[in-house]
Amino acid sequence: MKSWRSLDSHSPILGSVDVGTSKICTLIGQKKGSAVEVLGVGLSSSRGIRRGKIIDINKAAGAIRESFSLALEIARVVPDLVYAGIAGDGVSSLNLENEVFLNKGGREISARDVDKALEGSKAGVNLEGKRILHLLPQEYIVDDQTGIADPAGMIGSRLRAKVHLITVDENQFHNFSKSFQQAGLEVHRLVFQPLASAMAVLHPMEKEMGITLVDIGGGTADIAIFYGGSMRYSGVVPLGGESITSDLAVGLRTSRDEAERIKLHHGCAFSRHIPEDEVIEAKDLGLSSLQTIKRKYACEIIEARVKELFLLIRRVIKSSGFYPFLRGGVVLTGGSALLEGIAELGSSILELPVRVGSPESKDHVGMIQTVSHPMFSTACGLLQFGLEEVTDRRARKSLVLDLENQRSKVIDWFKDFFMLD
Repeated sequence: MKSWRSLDSHSPILGSVDVGTSKICTLIGQKKGSAVEVLGVGLSSSRGIRRGKIIDINKAAGAIRESFSLALEIARVVPDLVYAGIAGDGVSSLNLENEVFLNKGGREISARDVDKALEGSKAGVNLEGKRILHLLPQEYIVDDQTGIADPAGMIGSRLRAKVHLITVDENQFHNFSKSFQQAGLEVHRLVFQPLASAMAVLHPMEKEMGITLVDIGGGTADIAIFYGGSMRYSGVVPLGGESITSDLAVGLRTSRDEAERIKLHHGCAFSRHIPEDEVIEAKDLGLSSLQTIKRKYACEIIEARVKELFLLIRRVIKSSGFYPFLRGGVVLTGGSALLEGIAELGSSILELPVRVGSPESKDHVGMIQTVSHPMFSTACGLLQFGLEEVTDRRARKSLVLDLENQRSKVIDWFKDFFMLD
């Protein structure tokens, strides 16, 4: 019989699951003071997922279950709610505006007026085959006063809302939800991955002054642009770490696993830094013998693909119209962000300051040494997103039943998996 921690009802326990093309990361945590306490971490290789999309529900469910069970073994506590990240080319976004007329002489703006302005923004949008993930306020305008963060309580005759709408294809939403259900889990909320990652790696001042987050996953690089404290643009580039590994495997005539090892241990995105005479060993395609190759040659293969990635990212940023406002530059996160020289190459192509972002240690306690890595940015951000949501007074009423209902579902799965009495 395993012993499990008791749950403090005043401090909800949350689970976060980052479903990526190359790995699935699960965290279990709770609020502790002003920080997030990470209680458990689970990591598994992805299966049944390509470029952020589920292509085999059974395989994806098995990988999710494996990652979640590993986190549970360490945390020894049952999460109340589970948050999951979603991204890829099935996610799309749109900037919208909507105006609400109050009365000619002006009156005090209520919370209901604000909700009406937000909800009305999507009235003319064709949402057939789409599921709304987020309706994010960018700014409010009261009469002629712009840049308002919260207009409730102000006096005005007209209220205008600028919002960022993020949607996902209904089929992709269904496949994600079905994969979790087959893994024995109910997802309380699907969250756009770059939005979650931004919560973990960006400073509020960076979001205010203008910055781009690039989350480089295995199959795609997801992009989110922030300005004035709000998300202003989001997009996706169909290249990621798996493309680099594939090119390396072909160029070196080796297996995908061996190419991944070489990328992680010997890779560099700026080949000019590599001496001409430095060599490394790699297994041949049949894995029967070792071959000696120049490290510089391997890094030139990596650099070519990373350069292509940054050229596509630059095109997306330029097309957004926010390039002139990015005083904070670009922050890279995701597993491939730790590739040596990637920030330097990115800066030279994007002509902007570039840094690598990891979850801030000051914002996390518990297993902080494990999660202080770009690979865990989305999972950490999902925890922060969920904890902010459940402590928001406006969200409490809708969560009361979910807390009890969903926890019981996890417990049932938990008992089946660990054969608990």
